[in-house]
Amino acid sequence: MKNRLLQALSPGDLQMLWPRLTRVELKPRQILHHSGTPMETIYFIENGLVAVSAKASPGKWVEVWLIGSEGMTGLPVLLADTECPPFRRVVQVGGSAYRISRVDFQSVIETIPSWRTSLLRYTQFVLLQTSQSAICEAHHSLKQRLCRWLLVAQDALDGEDIPLTHQMLARLLGVRRASITECLRALGDEGALDNTRALIRVDDQERLESLACDCHALIRSEYRRLVK
Repeated sequence: MKNRLLQALSPGDLQMLWPRLTRVELKPRQILHHSGTPMETIYFIENGLVAVSAKASPGKWVEVWLIGSEGMTGLPVLLADTECPPFRRVVQVGGSAYRISRVDFQSVIETIPSWRTSLLRYTQFVLLQTSQSAICEAHHSLKQRLCRWLLVAQDALDGEDIPLTHQMLARLLGVRRASITECLRALGDEGALDNTRALIRVDDQERLESLACDCHALIRSEYRRLVK
């Protein structure tokens, strides 16, 4: 089991939860939750990458944060918003997840208070990540911000390969695709990564981290402090 929130459960608590979980495949561009609809299903990501998107204007969506093996899609249900959460959740990198119904999830978190606490600490991490991202966007260069997103995606995927397109990265950062292509080319010239149209491979982790702003180091340290 690779999902770190499920790993936090004791063997006995996991045994209680296990019959309610269903392992499912995640396909690229699959919508796990439509904006403005009740969230009836929660996904704990095993591998792959899910983007949480907010509506910036009619017909335009902007990715707000990413979910990988460190997290889950069910924060609205955890926080008792079961009506019509406004964000949508779309698979960007295919993989797998453990699925649980809203009813079963609510039952389990009431039965296992310690896990509820762990999930609330994960919620605090997501709030910190999105807040720090807003600060980063206001004060740091596009190159620094791109390095931060690549490092966040790498953490979520738990590997060197980041199968994100230039268009996806452009949506994450709210800029033109041409600007992303230019920055990726520069990072490749500096030896930090190897880039094709739909796959980015980190060649030099330390170099990429040195080119990023301090936001990623803060986000990573807070994850380790809060979620472990």
